[in-house]
Amino acid sequence: MIQLTEHVRVLGNGYFNFYVVGSREAVLVECGTRAGAAIFERQWEQLEDKPDIRYLFAPHSHFDHVGGLPVLKRMFPQAQVVASAAAQKILSKEKIVKDLFAVDAAVTEIYLTHGLLEADPQAQAPETILVDVVVGEGDTLAVDGLQLQFLDAPGHSVCSVAAYLPQDQVLFVSDAAGVITGPREVSPVFFHDYAAYVATLERFATFPVQAVALAHGEIPTGPAAERFLRDSLAAAREGLEYIKRRLGEGASDDQIAGELFERYIQGGLAYYPVDFMTGAMHLLIRSTRAVMEAGQ
Repeated sequence: MIQLTEHVRVLGNGYFNFYVVGSREAVLVECGTRAGAAIFERQWEQLEDKPDIRYLFAPHSHFDHVGGLPVLKRMFPQAQVVASAAAQKILSKEKIVKDLFAVDAAVTEIYLTHGLLEADPQAQAPETILVDVVVGEGDTLAVDGLQLQFLDAPGHSVCSVAAYLPQDQVLFVSDAAGVITGPREVSPVFFHDYAAYVATLERFATFPVQAVALAHGEIPTGPAAERFLRDSLAAAREGLEYIKRRLGEGASDDQIAGELFERYIQGGLAYYPVDFMTGAMHLLIRSTRAVMEAGQ
């Protein structure tokens, strides 16, 4: 457990971060995978001063941000699930949820194989995921005397929402600003829309920040927090230009996806299924093509 700021603690295995916001009553920011939530559960059991978890906030509907909900709802049955309206719609569809948990199950197997998890979480995948509280731009959530402010954060996904805790100047961005994969190396993740992703990053930079709460890996704090947001913007632009150049050179989508995979899929992301992450690299290429077709 890490005490990130006065009101924010961090649990998880470092590959995936769970943020407990509040001391007596709390919001759990990020819901992870079933494997990640099982690790969180073991850590939670060892805590002496456990707050009452009132809300489970899923910043977007990707499998590694909602897959842990069966474990978390078992732990906190009265907690309400918080997500965007777009995520609520997505998570109400049985076919999508089935696909999400198929990837989640693959991650559990990879974790077990590599000794990152001691036992299967034994939490059944649901047919759909119920979102109890819908949040978006301008909404707030009050807990333990704190005000968690929500803002739309499109670009990474169609349903991404970020949150800001003004009392501690913590910006909970999930994956909306990329993933740190090395020293001053950020993997850009403009999977849905490049222009929206850049606009989100530019908006993040307007907030005073003492910590940028990423879902995966290192958590930038102090001066490194603002530097991370600058690096993320630079990485997005560099990634776009690289893909554009390779397309112009006649490289195939598969070739480019392989090159992007080798560069960006590091750290905890390497414990995701290869075909799934290769598909994610193809989404970067698709977003880049959309920019090119728009003449930008």
